[in-house]
Amino acid sequence: MLNIMWIINLILPYPAEKLGLQKNNFGGWINGLLYNLIKYEKDIKISIVSIYKGKELREYNEGNISYYLIPNTNNKKQKEYWRIINKKVKPDLVHIHGTEFSSSLNYMESCPNEKVITSIQGLIYRYSDVYLANIDAKMIIKNITFRDILKRDNLFQQKKKFEGRGKTEIEIIRKSNAILGRTTWDYANTKYINMNQKYYQSNEILREKFYKFEWNIDSIERHTIFCSQAEYSIKGFHYLIQSIILLKKKYKDIKVYVAGANILENSMIKSKLRRTGYAKYIQQLVNKFNLKNNIIFTGVLNEEQMIERLLKTHVFVLPSVIENSSNSLGEAMLLGMPCVATNTGGTMDMLEHKKEGYLYPYTEPALCAEYISRIFEDDELAIKLGKEARKKASVIYNPENNVKEIIKIYKEMVGE
Repeated sequence: MLNIMWIINLILPYPAEKLGLQKNNFGGWINGLLYNLIKYEKDIKISIVSIYKGKELREYNEGNISYYLIPNTNNKKQKEYWRIINKKVKPDLVHIHGTEFSSSLNYMESCPNEKVITSIQGLIYRYSDVYLANIDAKMIIKNITFRDILKRDNLFQQKKKFEGRGKTEIEIIRKSNAILGRTTWDYANTKYINMNQKYYQSNEILREKFYKFEWNIDSIERHTIFCSQAEYSIKGFHYLIQSIILLKKKYKDIKVYVAGANILENSMIKSKLRRTGYAKYIQQLVNKFNLKNNIIFTGVLNEEQMIERLLKTHVFVLPSVIENSSNSLGEAMLLGMPCVATNTGGTMDMLEHKKEGYLYPYTEPALCAEYISRIFEDDELAIKLGKEARKKASVIYNPENNVKEIIKIYKEMVGE
C-alpha cells in the first residue's frame, strides 16, 4: 500500500467539522485531488498534516485518510511535533503542497531522511519582486492606516515579509527531492534553484460542481465583470479600476462583482480599524471617479454561490500583477465563460490569446478595457471564446487523467 503524507497550509472543511473547528471555503483543489485519489487508487493511505491555532496535537481518522493538526508554536516545539507524527505515519513519500510557510521547512529539518516532493502553488520569492505593483511610494505612505501601524503591515512591510518567506521557500525547493509544477513559469523559476532536481508536471483538479455547469449568454446580466480578489496589491485591482474608468464612458451600467469581504466598508469603528492602506487607496480611486455604484463586493462565496455568480456574469477578468496558474481563472474557463487575463507568470499556459480568451500586459488597462468591450459588443465572440476556454479547461483539469498522473509520480518516487 502507498503510504503518502501531505503537508498543507489550510484545514480542510471535513476534518474541521469533525474536530469542531471553523470551516473555510478554500482549498477546493486539495479536496478534489484527495477524493479522486481514494476513488481511483484503492491501495493508498493518505495522512494530511496542517498547522492550526490550537494548543494540542489533534488527530482524526476515517478509512484510509488520517488528519493531523499541529499547534502553531515556536519552531523548536513544532519540530518535536513533526518527529512524533513522522514516527507514527512512517510515510513512503511526503508531498508538500505549497512553499509559502516555514512549517514545511521545519518538517524537512526535523526529518531530513524522508523522501519529499513539493508542489508549486505560487512562488513567493518572485511575488516579492513586484509586490508594490507600481503604486507610487508617496501614495503608499499617504495611505498608511492605524491598522498598518499597529500590525507593522503597510505595503512596504508586506513586501519585506514576502522577501523573508521567499528565502524559506528557496530552502524548501532546494531540499526537495522533486518538484511538482504546472507551468513553464514555475519550471523555469525552480530549475535555477536546483539544476539537478527532478521536475514533474501534473495539473490540478478543481471543485467538483464546476464540471457540471455551463455558462449561457442568455442568462447573464449584461456589462458585468467578475474579479476573484481585490485584497492585495499583487492582485492588480487598482489596474482593473483604471479599465473600469475607461469602460464607464461607454457603459454607464457597468458593474464589477468582486469575491470576498468588502474592503471598502468603513461604516463601523471596527471596520475602520481593520482597513489596510491598500484598501484606503482603492477607496480613494472609487471616490475620485465616482465608482461607488459600479463595484460590488459579494462577500465570501462558497462553491455553489461562486458558480451562481459566475454564470450570471458577462466576462471574467484576472488583473493580477503575477500568477502561476489561477484556479479562479481555471474555474471560469471550465464553466465556459469568456475570460480576459494578464499575460503574466504561467497564465499563458492556461489561455491562448484570441482563441480561448484575451491576454494583456498588466500595465495596460486600456488594452484590458478594449478586450472587455469586444466581448460586451459581440455575443458570437463571447460564446466562441467561452466554448474554446471550456474545451481547454476540460483537458487541463480532467480529474481522471490528473489523478492517474499523480499516482504514477508517487509510485515512481516510492519505487526509487
